[in-house]
Amino acid sequence: MRLLLIDKSAYVRGTITASADDELCLCAMTRLELLYSARGADDYVQLEQDLAEFRDLRMDAETFAIALTAQRELAARGRHRVSLPDLLIAACAQQHAAGVLHVDRHFETLTDVLAFDAFRAG
Repeated sequence: MRLLLIDKSAYVRGTITASADDELCLCAMTRLELLYSARGADDYVQLEQDLAEFRDLRMDAETFAIALTAQRELAARGRHRVSLPDLLIAACAQQHAAGVLHVDRHFETLTDVLAFDAFRAG
């Protein structure tokens, strides 16, 4: 079973396809980003229900430590200006040995310093 962590970019702008061997997942960061986009209370509730269908990958102190190390390594290369949500999502992916499904160039940069596979959504 391959875990695929969905980024907001893939959920909103991509075509999410998964094989029978894939399990689509969210983390707290993606969930917060998506819910932030809700147009009102009813939309928020509906979106929250839709997102409840996905497995949740835990984010904890280890996730933030991984993200900080990655940011430090990127800074040493002059490339640390990736969005913080993307950095945390990629750190979560590494922590859980998951891939990231995205439509966002930052994930390609993050694969240089973190151990996860980035898959561009169609």
